Amino acid sequence: MPAFNKTIAALCLIAPCLAGAETRPEHMVYVRSIDPSIEQDIRYATAHNFTGHALDGYEAPECLLAEDAAKALARVQSTLRAQGYGLKVFDCYRPSRAVADMGRFATLPGDPTKAEFYPRVSKQDFWKLGYVARVSGHSKGSTVDLTLTGPGALPAAVGMPGAKQVDCTAPYGQRWQDGGLDMGSGFDCFDERAHTANSAINATAKANRLRLTAAMEKEGFVGYSKEWWHFSYNGNPALTEVMNFPITPLALESSQQLIVVTSKNWTDIQGTAQRYQRHGKTFEKTGEPFAVVLGKSGLAWGKGLTVVERRAGPVKREGDGKAPAGIFKLGTAFGYDNRADTRLPYLPLSPTVECVDDGKSERYNQLVDGATVSKDWNSSETMRRKDDMYRKGIFIEHNTPAAAGAGSCIFFHIWRAPDSGTLGCTAMEPANIQQLFAWLDPRQQPLLIQLPEAEYAQLRESWGLPQR
Repeated sequence: MPAFNKTIAALCLIAPCLAGAETRPEHMVYVRSIDPSIEQDIRYATAHNFTGHALDGYEAPECLLAEDAAKALARVQSTLRAQGYGLKVFDCYRPSRAVADMGRFATLPGDPTKAEFYPRVSKQDFWKLGYVARVSGHSKGSTVDLTLTGPGALPAAVGMPGAKQVDCTAPYGQRWQDGGLDMGSGFDCFDERAHTANSAINATAKANRLRLTAAMEKEGFVGYSKEWWHFSYNGNPALTEVMNFPITPLALESSQQLIVVTSKNWTDIQGTAQRYQRHGKTFEKTGEPFAVVLGKSGLAWGKGLTVVERRAGPVKREGDGKAPAGIFKLGTAFGYDNRADTRLPYLPLSPTVECVDDGKSERYNQLVDGATVSKDWNSSETMRRKDDMYRKGIFIEHNTPAAAGAGSCIFFHIWRAPDSGTLGCTAMEPANIQQLFAWLDPRQQPLLIQLPEAEYAQLRESWGLPQR
């Protein structure tokens, strides 16, 4: 085996060997809980990064840092906001398994993202050139990748780049728009133009880099000469432990109420639901389990609070007859009555209320009153039905914000029959939907967790789910 491949093979063995790597340490905090005004675009939780896939260990697009570093970053944000600017983070804590995933990528054939992220270098040279570290400061909770936002920033592009990739060193306005100011190159651009002191970039980009660097250095962060976006906090020399716990949703850690729905397998249309209430650090069952029916074609991974791009199993699409699997927030309750006994926000369903399922509409996956808004859709579902299925229901925040074609109009609602699958919703008998109306409290940040039994068992520990 060539020396390079031996090195990478050794790197790829690091993650499984680390002791105590599965539980989030107390000193690691969600930046969103410290300062929610700091924008987040966690690239390694998506396929839009130099590897072309979501990295191992990124179960959710969340930024975590050691508490000292997170508070220092919040001070940077406060300083910049007073000047009319702000921060947007691309990566924070990075599990060591994700670093190993980067190593594996360098040994695999193909360059799916070369045209955008590394058009002038070989991926086998990432380490030699200093663009990727074998042991990353990100894995110690002290390092953050970010950009500067503010006046004149172009809006962030939505979705993923098209088939034609644009060089990350292309002029601002031509390359991928991340919502930040012109910094002279895109994020994760493995090129000399991304070097912090590069002299070839324009005056505006130089000024933006200087502003970002000055604000970060003032609060104890040190930049990296080859990546303008990369800063490590040096205010706590004790941050030396390489960690490997997975990144999971903040919402799951802060939720006080869970509804857990499981089915026998991906294609089963029937399932069992159980309510849970948090007591301290654990969830305890509330009430008895009850039967539900799922999509007529079973379950498929949905677009919720977790990253599902690399998971085995089907992925939900519009019109597939599958209910979404994953973790989801719960939204508005609705029904035929003018008022309802619930603490959830409530929408009375008039005959003109529709749920838009046209992926080309700006109101895709929204409940709208067709009598009061300008119609830009060709397909929708009338919510005031002739039967009782929507007499009481709750909007499940799948595909929110909406991506065209990823599925829409997913609810809890009353079932047609205990053996009649839905078009993608989760349905139950009237007494149980009434029970949810009375029990759910938005102040307790309730969540739906919906999975086949095997996936629930596999993910229970890493996601911190209750014992069934």
